[in-house]
Amino acid sequence: MKAAVAWDRCGALLHQGSARETQAVADAALRALEPISATGDTDALVLEGALVLRQVVACARAGDADGAWSQATRALEVSGRLPDGHHDLRWQTVFSRANVLVHTTEAGVEVDAPDTGLSFVDDVAVAAMPSRERITHYRIDEARAMHRMGRSGDAVVTLRSAAQRAPHYVHAHPMARELVGDMVRRGVPSQAASLSGLVRGMELVS
Repeated sequence: MKAAVAWDRCGALLHQGSARETQAVADAALRALEPISATGDTDALVLEGALVLRQVVACARAGDADGAWSQATRALEVSGRLPDGHHDLRWQTVFSRANVLVHTTEAGVEVDAPDTGLSFVDDVAVAAMPSRERITHYRIDEARAMHRMGRSGDAVVTLRSAAQRAPHYVHAHPMARELVGDMVRRGVPSQAASLSGLVRGMELVS
């Protein structure tokens, strides 16, 4: 229960931009959780993995690429100790192998290594995750990564598809709005109509 509270607190701290404090809270919770997760207890493992993923994002936002990839490797190892296809719903972390990819995709954009983030976890079906929020979050970061890699047309298609499934989430998401604004400034002739649709949905001034 303390680990679950720490995980939730880390999420709030990340929203506030407190990367260093996020890492401190996660570190303390992980030290306390370690004796239980070492036994293979599923609840402890998913909370360990979820806390490590908080550290992945905290490191990435602090510009610590090595730290982000090191923590991502640890999270992937933890996911490998869970039953096949397991997604944590009891503690609402949705921790799983697929959720590791969700976080590495975001981290890759933050540390300017989008290709590494997108390819960090092989053979996972993000769309099968039992969380529309996690899937949509991934699609936004996938689009951001594509744009960073020079694949802006694919980025528009990906973001447009996400917006069709969860319009309110995508249209209000700061990173999605920033991405659309940047693509408008740069221009994406091959996807002009779809990009215009995103601009209208977000009520951005083109």
